[in-house]
Amino acid sequence: MQLEPAQKKKLFLAVLGGLAALIVIIAAVAIALESGGPSGNGETFSGVAVPENELLVSDLYNGEMLIPKFDLPVNKYDAKKFSSKDGLTRYEDSQARLGVDVSEYQGNIDWAAVKNSGIDFAILRLGYRGTTQGLLNVDETFEQNFTGAAGAGLFVGVYFFSQAVTEAEARAEADFVVQTLNGRKLAYPIVFDWEPPVPSEKLPAEDLRAYGMTGEQVTKLGTAFCERIKEAGYTPCVYFNKHQAYEFFDLEQWKDYDMWYAEYAEIPSLYYDFRIWQYTDEGQVPGIEGGVDVNICFQPF
Repeated sequence: MQLEPAQKKKLFLAVLGGLAALIVIIAAVAIALESGGPSGNGETFSGVAVPENELLVSDLYNGEMLIPKFDLPVNKYDAKKFSSKDGLTRYEDSQARLGVDVSEYQGNIDWAAVKNSGIDFAILRLGYRGTTQGLLNVDETFEQNFTGAAGAGLFVGVYFFSQAVTEAEARAEADFVVQTLNGRKLAYPIVFDWEPPVPSEKLPAEDLRAYGMTGEQVTKLGTAFCERIKEAGYTPCVYFNKHQAYEFFDLEQWKDYDMWYAEYAEIPSLYYDFRIWQYTDEGQVPGIEGGVDVNICFQPF
């Protein structure tokens, strides 16, 4: 069939338009592939692009998982350097130190025996805020533990079990710690330890003053506590576990403080860096009856 000149022109323009559209599509695909699609890094999790504010990591125990993207140093501890001997885990590095953290629940402690067993430092519970009325209390064994641990030659730090619900209360807790220390020097830090209250038959949720607090709220409390500690000339530190690190706290807000990480395992698996690792609450240490929390400090204070 012979086409008229006008028909030829229309056909030519149609083909030209189709080629132009194809070029645009190819260019768009190339750009998407280069940028990695919506996530910007080409990674997907369960078939969905990884959001910009999250990271896809291969967790030691949980496999592939998404975690918050924080501007924080990454955990670079060598898994091959962890070893267990005499029921205690150690890290093969000249700077690593072994320590315990204790409270009145450990009763009377023979600190000389603790020191002789190879323990280098102790983090003592100085006090706590009550979970119901919110009163501030000194741990019943703090004074004797401080005298005993320091006298035995251990490096000493302290922690405060917070149940603050406002920044003013968190600052009051820090002031309480500083006042109780009364000028005493510490080799290790003062730690902010906030843990969610757990309801029970005796203490239902409505009686627990800090029940239902959000991670955003508690992150601000930790900052208020730590800043007050810094103002007093001490080293602040924050304590948390894996769930809190990934699903509760905003760790990036605490990047200026040392971090104490709790995970009861053979090797710590947190993606981000930390200075102290609490690896068990059932450690057996001479001089302490029953199980005790045992820690590795990777970089001495």
